[in-house]
Amino acid sequence: MNKGNTSDRAYDVITQRILDALESGEVPWRKPWSVQAGLKPQNAISRRPYSGINALILGWSGYTDPRWITFNAAKANGGSVRKGEKATPIVFYKRISKPCKPAHPGEICGHCDIGNPGFKSFGILKYFSVFNVEQIDGLELEPIVTEEPAEAPDPIEAAEAIIAAAPNPPSVDHKGGNQAYYIPAKDEVHLPPRESFGDAGEYYATVFHELGHATGHKSRLNRHGLETGIAPFGSATYSKEELAAEFASAFLCNESGIENTIDNSAAYIAGWARALRGDKKLVVQAASQGQKASDYILGAGEEGA
Repeated sequence: MNKGNTSDRAYDVITQRILDALESGEVPWRKPWSVQAGLKPQNAISRRPYSGINALILGWSGYTDPRWITFNAAKANGGSVRKGEKATPIVFYKRISKPCKPAHPGEICGHCDIGNPGFKSFGILKYFSVFNVEQIDGLELEPIVTEEPAEAPDPIEAAEAIIAAAPNPPSVDHKGGNQAYYIPAKDEVHLPPRESFGDAGEYYATVFHELGHATGHKSRLNRHGLETGIAPFGSATYSKEELAAEFASAFLCNESGIENTIDNSAAYIAGWARALRGDKKLVVQAASQGQKASDYILGAGEEGA
């Protein structure tokens, strides 16, 4: 059940999960997370938070407990997965090191890893299955202990604080007419007048999306030409950058407690379904870029990619 698989199979499994949601009329990256306030999906044993596509898939799952565990780990900790419960797939990169060919022990070539002459390494995406602790009986785990805030933080104040504290921000104005967009060459975010947005959820999700684009600038994460406005509209590169910005917005909305209320039109859903069918790596790679963009905006990843 928990056995890893090849990269192609891992991409297929995750992409299909997103496609299933889109085909049911739901945009999963615009779906509010339901885990306990202030807690992110995490490994039940190590308590290490999941990131990228794993955080999104587990966060959208509908469980309120943030802890996840494999079948074997649950069994080892006294737990029993209830009959009929379904596992959730997550992915991870495994680094593999192999001797360069032709062999040249002790010598450096252009393919060698730094500090490891004669060997080169590469990543293989694998997937395995996890269960939420709410799906398991008898699990012996330390209880989650959190400090309850005196009052629930205001999502708008939290969103404004994120925007205000973003490191090395682009210029932002509300002179974009009826469009929101980022101009890489000028490092400028332009937004429609604030009063033209339907509500706070639509406004902040849009701001976070454009700030996500801006992290691709060479002075920040330097996504090497992925910034919207450089890649042709409709191209694979354009799609990846757009989806990365969508994921960045999802992470930041979750961080602040903002609910994304942008309308999920049939054309929008159909467009992303086509893009994902055409590139099985798109969703995993874009989620990774979106995570890095969100981390940068939150001040956790300023060194660049």
